[in-house]
Formats: sequence, C-alpha cells, structure tokens
Amino acid sequence: MTGVSLPDAAYARLLALRTGLRHFERWSEQQAKAAGLSPAQHQLLLAIRGHGDPRGPTIGEVADYLLLQHHSTVGLVDRADAAGLVTRTRDPEDHRVVRLQLTVTGANRLEALSALHLEELERLALELPGAWRGLAPVQRPHGFPGAPSQSGHRDAVDVEIARVYDDGATGSTPRILVDRLWPRGITRADAPFEIWMKDVAPSTELRKWYGHKPERFGDFARRYRQELGREPARKALEQLHARGAESTVVLVTATKDFERSGAAVLRDILADR
Repeated sequence: MTGVSLPDAAYARLLALRTGLRHFERWSEQQAKAAGLSPAQHQLLLAIRGHGDPRGPTIGEVADYLLLQHHSTVGLVDRADAAGLVTRTRDPEDHRVVRLQLTVTGANRLEALSALHLEELERLALELPGAWRGLAPVQRPHGFPGAPSQSGHRDAVDVEIARVYDDGATGSTPRILVDRLWPRGITRADAPFEIWMKDVAPSTELRKWYGHKPERFGDFARRYRQELGREPARKALEQLHARGAESTVVLVTATKDFERSGAAVLRDILADR
C-alpha cells in the first residue's frame, strides 16, 4: 500500500477508461466476425501486415505479437492457410526459416477492417482522453505519460481555453488566439492576447462546413485532427506545443460555444501529448 488516498473521481475515471477499452475490444471482435474472420485471425493478419520486414514475419515473431505459445500459433496459421488468408514462404537467404505473407483475400479483408477500426479510434480519441487526462495526478508520481522526463521536458501541456472577449486577467499566463479570423470589435492595439497562431486553426472550408452545429462537433473534431497532421498546421501545432511546454497557456477563441470549438480540440491534443 502506498498510503495515498485516491479521490472517488479517480476510480470513476479508471472505470470510464477500462470500460471504453473493453467496448472497443468487443466491437472489434464483432467487426471481425462480420468480415468472416475470428478475432484471432484478425490479429494474425494484422501481425503479418504490420510487421516491418517486407519478407514477412516468422512464426516465432507472430507468436510474440499475439502472446501465444509456438504450437498455438502454428495451429492458428494452419487454419488461416486453409481458409486462404495467409501463405507460407521460405526465406530467400535461409531456407530453414518460414515466413508468412497475406493472400489477396487476406489483405483485402484486413484493409476493410483496418479502415473501420481507424474511424472508430478517431471517435474514441474524442472520448477517452478526458478519462485519461483526469488521471494525471495519479500518473505523474509513477512515470506515466504526462510526467516530466529526466531532462525536465514535459510532453503534456498545461492548457486552458477561454473566449477572447472574456476578462483576460490571467497574470503572466500567455494567451494565444487560435482562430483563423481576427475577432470582430477588437483592435490590434487592444488585443487581449499576446500571440496569433492562425495556421493552427481549422481551415476555412472545415469551419464553414461545421457552422458551430453541436451535432457536427464529433466529425468536425475528427477532420480537424486530420488537418493538424498536414503542413502548415502540423508545424504550427509543434510550435504551440513548444510554447506550452515552457508554461501554462490559454487558448482563446471568438467562438461562443468554446467547449465545442477548435480551441477545445487543441486543448485535448496538447494535454494528452
């Protein structure tokens, strides 16, 4: 026992996190069965396709991926081979080594399943980080993500969001405008923020499509995260993260419903990194 008394909220967050992961696992199993695969076959196909060597993995390497005994892996491969999902080939440099490759059928089924899983993970990325971030006070003493590294650098960022029109009295905390448009009614001389990072904001096309309709926020957040993976948004996000690594930052937006804004998505991304 550590002698630390955990708050009730910590248990609730752990429950939310583990429940979310279990729901995803069950959903994944159902999708595999709908595609004509057992969950174990789905894992096998993914282990083969995700292996870094273009020659394919060995039986032993697949066993390590799947946390199975060697004989259990051989049986799984035998059944997948009989179903036309995988093939065995001899290593061209060492004929004693057998490597695994996907057939066209196996590759097609895995690709369709993987596309569905990536979409589901995008959706979960909007839900689970809240439960995970709430555990930060418990994580940090034990070296979980969000703890300072040995070099003193923090991966996670202390970040808040606010309306640009609200009281800007935040002491020395930097305020950063993360909208693409300059806020109406505010002059540059009286701007209640120090930095304007418009390259990190949602694109004009995405902003107009969203229209701040609450029912579209989930899709908006997913599309916005995809935009943040491309230049120049990716570079701007890295710059924003670097600023946040130095001190707490406040992201400001002119959006009235700022909890369903691009600033809210940025807050979650920065807080989880």
